[in-house]
Amino acid sequence: MSFSAAQSPSFARGCRQVLESDVKITSMRLYADILANAARNGWDYTPESIVSGSKRHFEEMKLQLNDAGYEIVPVGARLYCKRLDKLAVR
Repeated sequence: MSFSAAQSPSFARGCRQVLESDVKITSMRLYADILANAARNGWDYTPESIVSGSKRHFEEMKLQLNDAGYEIVPVGARLYCKRLDKLAVR
């Protein structure tokens, strides 16, 4: 899974938060790869199926990240890392 460069430093420091927009972008890229592979194998999907599958893929990705201990935060929210706050107090 790949997230934007703006989010990566947070992961490196041990924070477990990710912006919902980064999850959406990653989900869309992965789903596009899935569709491209399916098309190469002769599968054809209706536009409605693609939209539905994209939404389902995004929701499933959020659930998997939550299960892995990540907190999905909405765009505009300030990312917060308790570990960094403790270091700043020292």
